[in-house]
Order: sequence, then C-alpha cells, then structure tokens
Amino acid sequence: MRIFIGHDSRFKDVTKVCEASIRKYQPDADITWLDKEHLKKHGLYGRKDVEGESTEFSFTRFYVPMICNYQGTAMFCDNDFLWKCDPNEMRRYLKKSMALVKHKDYVPRDIKMDGIQNKSYPKKNWSSLMIFNNKEFKNKLSKEYLDNATPSQLHEFKFINDNDIFDLPSRYNCLVGYHNADKARALHYTNGTPLFDAYNKPGKYAEEWLETYKSL
Repeated sequence: MRIFIGHDSRFKDVTKVCEASIRKYQPDADITWLDKEHLKKHGLYGRKDVEGESTEFSFTRFYVPMICNYQGTAMFCDNDFLWKCDPNEMRRYLKKSMALVKHKDYVPRDIKMDGIQNKSYPKKNWSSLMIFNNKEFKNKLSKEYLDNATPSQLHEFKFINDNDIFDLPSRYNCLVGYHNADKARALHYTNGTPLFDAYNKPGKYAEEWLETYKSL
C-alpha cells in the first residue's frame, strides 16, 4: 500500500514527524509527500488557488488515485497524524471502494492551528484519512473532475455513494482534544500540533508528539 502524507510547505517538520511515526513501525514504507507546487509543476494539479484554503493539501488528497494511475491501494493522511501502528494493518478493512473514519459526533472549534479559521461542513474530517481502492476511481476522480469540482463535491464525498465507503474504527483517526485516545492507533492533532503555541498544552499526547519531533 502506497502512503501519501498531505504536505504544507509552511510546516515541514509536521510532515517529518508524521513520516517518522510511520517508519517506526514500517521502516521501508512507500511514502510520498503530497506537495502541491510539485504536482503543479508536473501538470498533475490544475485547480486554481482559492483564498481560505486552510492547508496546501486541502484538495491534493483527492488526486491520490490518479497519481497512482488508478492501480493498487493507497492511503492518505493529514500531516498532523502521529501513528502508533503500521498503517498497513488497515488494509483488511478495505472491503469497499474506500475506507475512512466517519466522524459523526465531531463539532469543530472556530479557530485551529495558528489562528486559521476552522470551517464547518458536513462530513468534516472524513477526508483527513482515506484508503483508496484506486481502480474504483478511474471514472469518479478523473483529472477533469478533480480540477473543476467544488470543495463541497470533494470534501462531502458527492462523487461516491456512502454505501461504498467502509467506516473504519475511530481508533485510526482519533481526534486529540475531542476523543479518549488511550487506545488510539493514530493520533490526529486536528486543532494543531504542539508546535503551535495556542495548542501547546502539557499532557501525554503532546509529549508523545514532541518525543518524535525531538528525535528528527
């Protein structure tokens, strides 16, 4: 399974921590950083930049099946994940076109990271972790569609029937500050990692992230 991490050039160390946490459990993992400028340079990403995108990977994540030439399986995760397992263990849940955690009880805070407005919309945070059966998206996520689809069409998964999405156990996308994360297989610092002063609160989850950060 190929692994893609959403990368934002402003927060390179956050991406490094995510990758390091994966390699702790799978040293030879096939990991790619989704760099929007790189994808633009090679003609893969054709969306116009829109004011208000909270991260540079707001939409690059949906290009994963196309980047894989619609072959094999692939995982995407936001860069503010800290993995506590080998992500490959989730492959057993890929029983449909895709698999993700359907956060049904998540109510976002107004502000996240370093003062960025946290927009609320249906199926918020579903797209922060996705496993694709790539061949199923050759027609659903073509380059023409990806370059022109609205944010709502993509992040609210209007390109696929909900019945074709397997609901992963929430422990693989455990939202720090919202859920009990004691049994988490992946911690998701959705409001910002401990590098952001506004969310640099002491506690074991902050220490877990900082331990990996200090090891870089």
